[in-house]
Amino acid sequence: MPTDSLAAVFAFSFVAGFGAVISPGPVSTAIVGEAPRHGWLVGPLVATGHSILEFLVVVLLAIGLTAGMVRPGIRAAISVVGGLLLIWMGSSYVWAVYKGRIQLPRPGAQTKPKNSWQLVGLGMVATVSNPFWYAWWTTVAAGYLVQAQALGLAAVAMFYLGHICADYAWDTFLSGVVGTGRRWLNDRVYRGIILLCGCFLIYLGGVFLLAGFQGR
Repeated sequence: MPTDSLAAVFAFSFVAGFGAVISPGPVSTAIVGEAPRHGWLVGPLVATGHSILEFLVVVLLAIGLTAGMVRPGIRAAISVVGGLLLIWMGSSYVWAVYKGRIQLPRPGAQTKPKNSWQLVGLGMVATVSNPFWYAWWTTVAAGYLVQAQALGLAAVAMFYLGHICADYAWDTFLSGVVGTGRRWLNDRVYRGIILLCGCFLIYLGGVFLLAGFQGR
């Protein structure tokens, strides 16, 4: 991860986070399920619940867990595991696209409309129900946070802001498209986006692995 400036940390975190948030999962499914009834506001409200939990994780990592992660052996192990996770995730994207298994989540059965607080809560529930979320933050994100500390707490804050901005951007876009009934974001376009993100994650995984084997 580039650490030469706060802007570079933010930009990198946004791009890397976008590759993770765009994947089909509980959060995107929740958004697609609620957007036909509540419109584009579903995305930012669900993203708010998601970002609250991620803020707590970043705080825990910044004030406690990272104290042990600065040791070279632990940093190398995190980089190797995180690199393998990124390569596995990116490869699964590419393979799923190749096999034609990727498709946009579909709206589910009609349920009772939710208020704003319930949609924020839905974002939290959807987040904690995703096993990959835990794996991402304890390996990939933890490794990046250790690197961000080279610039101090401001860089950690930029990493968090970049990541959640990716969440807000995609979640709002997705709910806006679904809520307005636009059809141009179809399965074919979605597969193309997933394929690009998959290739980028494989690249990041290779960089992460290299850093781990070099002990950086």
